[in-house]
Amino acid sequence: MIGWHAIRRLLDEPRILKAEFQAIKELHDEGLDNVGVMLPFIINVNEVKKAKEIMRSVGLEPSQDVDFGIMVETPAACWIMEELCQEGIDFVSFGTNDLTQLTLGLDRNNSMIAKHFDELHPAVLGEIAKVIKVCQKYGVKSSICGQAGSDPEMAKFLVHQGVDSISANIDAIQEIRHVVARVEKKLMLDAEREELTEKGS
Repeated sequence: MIGWHAIRRLLDEPRILKAEFQAIKELHDEGLDNVGVMLPFIINVNEVKKAKEIMRSVGLEPSQDVDFGIMVETPAACWIMEELCQEGIDFVSFGTNDLTQLTLGLDRNNSMIAKHFDELHPAVLGEIAKVIKVCQKYGVKSSICGQAGSDPEMAKFLVHQGVDSISANIDAIQEIRHVVARVEKKLMLDAEREELTEKGS
């Protein structure tokens, strides 16, 4: 999880990243417009800048030719989200497995401490809320992937925060749809009541 992988390896071996971007360009040139780029395990803005330079070297302009975003898997990414948005990204996607492990300082695959793994821990939720708020400020879309999106409690929290989309496991889709619909309806009703109250006063 914290080894030589993701964006840190890709930038150490830029020929691999360039090849990946070239593959995306070929899809783009074939007319596929539903393909984007998402950088994994970001911890600083320079990683995004360097990746963009390599992307441009194959003839792809980030955010113009294809959507360009990052995974939010590290506490570092959460705390520099303002700078990341200012650098220019279209979307973020929460990888809550890694974010939770790194925030709580534990390995969920270790049976001795797996019981402490909690994606609903206040620290994790605080990071997620912070990121969504900053993303809303800059018009950057936010989403969640992985197991956490299938948890009704997490879904409720995300809708309250204003997340743009939730990815759920196939066996949880219907339940999460119902949860999202209920929470959104309640938020709308609360907003209408508040508006009526303001007009009455």
